[in-house]
Amino acid sequence: MLTEIKKNFIKVLINSLNTQQINYLGTLYDRSFDLYRESGSAQTAAIEEKTAADILLNHLKDDEDAVSLFSIMLHHEGEHFHNGNLTIRGKDDFISFLKLNKWIYDHDLNVFLTDPFYERETNFFKNIQTIDLRHNVDIDRLINTIISETKAKSVKNSDWRTTIKLYDLDSQNEKPIKIIIDLLLSGQNLQSLKRETFFCLKELAINAAKANYKLLFEKYFAPQQKSFHKESYSKFLEAFKDEIAKNGNKKLLELAKKDDQFYTITFQSTDDSIIIWVTNAKNGSPIERAQILKKMSHKNFSSAYLSNDDISEGAGLGLSLIINILKQCTTNPNPLKCVFYDDFIKMGFELEYAKIKVRSHAY
Repeated sequence: MLTEIKKNFIKVLINSLNTQQINYLGTLYDRSFDLYRESGSAQTAAIEEKTAADILLNHLKDDEDAVSLFSIMLHHEGEHFHNGNLTIRGKDDFISFLKLNKWIYDHDLNVFLTDPFYERETNFFKNIQTIDLRHNVDIDRLINTIISETKAKSVKNSDWRTTIKLYDLDSQNEKPIKIIIDLLLSGQNLQSLKRETFFCLKELAINAAKANYKLLFEKYFAPQQKSFHKESYSKFLEAFKDEIAKNGNKKLLELAKKDDQFYTITFQSTDDSIIIWVTNAKNGSPIERAQILKKMSHKNFSSAYLSNDDISEGAGLGLSLIINILKQCTTNPNPLKCVFYDDFIKMGFELEYAKIKVRSHAY
């Protein structure tokens, strides 16, 4: 466990809970936990709060355990907690501290997610650090630029990153993306994964564009049709699907350009893995974020947040298929990752070279 996280969390524990409540918190996290047994003391012994907090933290394995414990406290705040009401003192300061360490708290869903997608200091390609596909681009010229940059610089086993900005993925801008994927995979002779990698990325890109289109539909169309998103998600979704069925993405794409509502795809090569993630410049609704966590079977998230209507359709579409395909490629049990910030979402996957396994094209 990081010393700094332990040091900050213990302040929250001893300022918010008495000894019996610390013991109760430990049992909520691990039924086998018993403060008195762990300390070697009799059940009637007096144990001060700091000692109890130290014992509980020493029972944890890593940072994720500490954050899970804090999440339990947040879930029960304001309730009767063993022998008294739970008020978390220092909550906001600790949430801010965790954010600096890449743990992001979703206030709507009451869950912490860690950000696995960070932009490392890398050796950039000179002319393709950022590729902007929001406007008309000479695709053939762009492809030639990517190829020439590749020839001018050896990319095998080196760190590099490229980011693409776009409104939607079409057949034209698929071309440079496929070349970049090939570039990512060629460093470790993993071209056999090209088909799976592109498919998973394309599904994520489709979901990102759809999420943006829903926000635009809510802004420009929903008030006219009285299909208000927050009041009735299923009603809103039905109206949105009708718009797509009648006009495709034509009107919504024009609105995305008008509002400059784009998303980005980031490709990153490191010494031990390749990482691809999609970032939406806007956050999704709580229902859509909940759907994503449910599809990903996030261990600290309760699907009780969702009603049956909410589960039936939405931002989680295609995620199960992505997860199944990624599991054919890697031994990582949770290959798809996501993190929700206040004003944007990141979602993607990492293929660690040490965890690559035999692949099949079974989809």
